[in-house]
Amino acid sequence: MGQQVLALGLSCKEGFVPLDSELFISQTKVIALPEPFKDDRSTTAKRYQTAQQHTKPEMVEAMVKRALNAGIVADYLLAMPGLAPKR
Repeated sequence: MGQQVLALGLSCKEGFVPLDSELFISQTKVIALPEPFKDDRSTTAKRYQTAQQHTKPEMVEAMVKRALNAGIVADYLLAMPGLAPKR
């Protein structure tokens, strides 16, 4: 599977506005970092750790919570196939 970008956005008749995104790294075909991060506190290191340690549904839940906390209101949430874990 490699890497995928999950995006959350607001869509209306005028267009689409991206609100948030997360990088997902599957456990299949993982490509190791050429060298470790110099500082694990950096934004890049933290996002990389999140990308490896969380599932897609967990990431979507976090993005929706951030949008709600920012005051974004919507009547519907539409999701593309592939967010549910395979059985």
